Amino acid sequence: MKRCAAAFCLFFLLFFWALPVDGASPFSSEKTYRITETELSRLESDLDRALLENRKQKEQSERLRKQLKTLESQSEERKKALEMVRKSFEEYAEEERKKQKSLRRERNAAIGLVGLLAVALVARA
Repeated sequence: MKRCAAAFCLFFLLFFWALPVDGASPFSSEKTYRITETELSRLESDLDRALLENRKQKEQSERLRKQLKTLESQSEERKKALEMVRKSFEEYAEEERKKQKSLRRERNAAIGLVGLLAVALVARA
């Protein structure tokens, strides 16, 4: 008798365990809803529109990402060009300072020579 009761309990548990649990099942904890075919069609078309819009936005995002990369590379190139111009300008400015210093020395030497000549002429006379 115990064996029959155990077998029956086992059979009972396996039977209910093997039952599919779907939304219409009384054992399901989820709520079920019914919609009309018109509502289903509208929801499907809304989903299609949303998927299409999502695809368009992904394409636009990819285009913008490529454009951003292009602009970033152009910006880097311009930074490098500006850096080269800055270095060239600094080199030019240094050369000009050297030229002005040399001209100043030459001018001062010429003024000193003229002064010495003037003193020599005054001393002779």
